Amino acid sequence: MALLHDLFALLLWPFKLAYWTVMWAIQATVWFAKWVLNLVVGVALPALRFLAFVFLLIGTIALVSDATPALDGFGPFEPTLFVEHWRGLAPKSVSAAQDALSESTHPLVWDIGVASIINLPTFFIFGVLGLLAAFAGQRRERLDVFVN
Repeated sequence: MALLHDLFALLLWPFKLAYWTVMWAIQATVWFAKWVLNLVVGVALPALRFLAFVFLLIGTIALVSDATPALDGFGPFEPTLFVEHWRGLAPKSVSAAQDALSESTHPLVWDIGVASIINLPTFFIFGVLGLLAAFAGQRRERLDVFVN
């Protein structure tokens, strides 16, 4: 009987090895997923909250800059478009970005997609980016579910 038991154990060891290898791989995957989640919660969410602050600050400064002449009575409210700010900071980069994007993709990507976004007011673009970053980076409430 002992010989049969030893023979059975000898025949089963490759299956046990495969089982424990798969179990170890699953545990390592779960551990890695927990580590990535903790990294995202620990680093990415505060970074998103910081970016939300910066974007909202830029949007507020742009809105105040555009609204000041109207509030002082010097003229109507005329929002400055983002492309105007971009051209003011780096005039050649607008055309370089358009050429690069048109060469790498279809020219309609610039005409319909990018041009429609950069022709919006600066305060609107940065306000929306700030709100999206604030929403994505908000602190999550821990939900404890108890089963009785």
